[in-house]
Amino acid sequence: MSDLSSHILPRLKAHRTDAFPMDEDMMLPYYQGLSLVNLPATVCALLDAPIFGQPPLEEGILARLGGPYEKVVFLLVDALGYSLFNKMRQPAHQLLWNRYFDQGTFAPLTSICPSTTASALTTFWTGEGAAVHGVVGYEMWAKEFGMVINNILHSASSGHGDVGGLVRSGFDPATFLNRRLLGTHLVEHGISPTTFIHSSIAHSGLSTMQMADVNIRTYVDEADMCVSLAQHLNTHPGVREFIYVYYSDIDTLMHRFNADDLRVALQFEAFSNLLEKAVIDRLSPQVARDTLLVLTADHGSKATPKYDRFDLRHHPRLMENLVMQPTCEHRLAFFYIKPGKVQAVRDYFAKTWPEDFYLVDPDTALESGLFGPGPFRENIRDRMGDLMAVGRGDSYLWWAPKPNLMAGRHGGLSEEEMLVPFFALPLGSTL
Repeated sequence: MSDLSSHILPRLKAHRTDAFPMDEDMMLPYYQGLSLVNLPATVCALLDAPIFGQPPLEEGILARLGGPYEKVVFLLVDALGYSLFNKMRQPAHQLLWNRYFDQGTFAPLTSICPSTTASALTTFWTGEGAAVHGVVGYEMWAKEFGMVINNILHSASSGHGDVGGLVRSGFDPATFLNRRLLGTHLVEHGISPTTFIHSSIAHSGLSTMQMADVNIRTYVDEADMCVSLAQHLNTHPGVREFIYVYYSDIDTLMHRFNADDLRVALQFEAFSNLLEKAVIDRLSPQVARDTLLVLTADHGSKATPKYDRFDLRHHPRLMENLVMQPTCEHRLAFFYIKPGKVQAVRDYFAKTWPEDFYLVDPDTALESGLFGPGPFRENIRDRMGDLMAVGRGDSYLWWAPKPNLMAGRHGGLSEEEMLVPFFALPLGSTL
């Protein structure tokens, strides 16, 4: 067993900057070898391909992973925070994560900033932080299109039922990033990349933007995913492959009920049992001996009860100082402020929410490396506004023109949002 938690976790907690204040339960991204930005290069190292993007995970982890492997199955469970995985791997749940824990390598990693899916998954496929690839948050001001855009739906944020509607404004998901992508890099070095992704999002703008040169395999539910994955692995012996599996139901339930809800635990338990019965137990020994399974997540989550005092409809004096609605995330919001009104906004926060937010200058955040190492995308500063509000505790801001039904959120810098698990299991050890 290589459980590196006791060695790594204190370092992640101690990682601080003098650029802005932080609470004890806040955590910065650790881009220097212990974050999501380091996983693309790690995948390349495990498959004996040249490094892509930022450097791989630090040597203390990399050396324990073995390899090179013929196949790497990379399972990304959306919103599977470090604490949730730790709970679910306990013996009482009787899951494969406990049964094979001693055969694997386990470590905590950090997400990126902002700790949200659109940004984190783009980091994985580009090997760079958000300030380089440019997808900064769930919602983002895109000056080139003259609108606030939704980076998941690829629509105007004010649009309803208009998924993919940005194409009418000249948006091309295949060229928007203007960066080299992991799938293309792997193909050029003799490795076949395949994605297993739910049919509802398989050909979305976000998938198109990230997965150039990747073979897309769709599924309709967990059983379909797992059986199809095992069939794929068993029918491709001798082929060097990277297989990316994306599973989002934990995130969906977390937003509605929060990560501590029984529904979340039962869903992950059911998924884990299917994965063991339909994949691990059905792999041919030949394939299993040269395959590494990696489990991780894009971010964790924070329980956020409904608080009317954070609903910006109740704060017209604040809104009158803004050029437009905030962007990015409810727990890490960018404000676009009318000329001469920055201090007025700061004063409003100090009077109304004195203990609930840290206000940070975006230039300071960039220079401190919060959004990853540079050189930064040329227009990144346009996408970050004049002031950034980082939620403390369970605070958030709500500005959407609809009821607030979210019991769990992410995007901010709390330990619950930032910490994700990294568990690597050589499947040959399960034979």
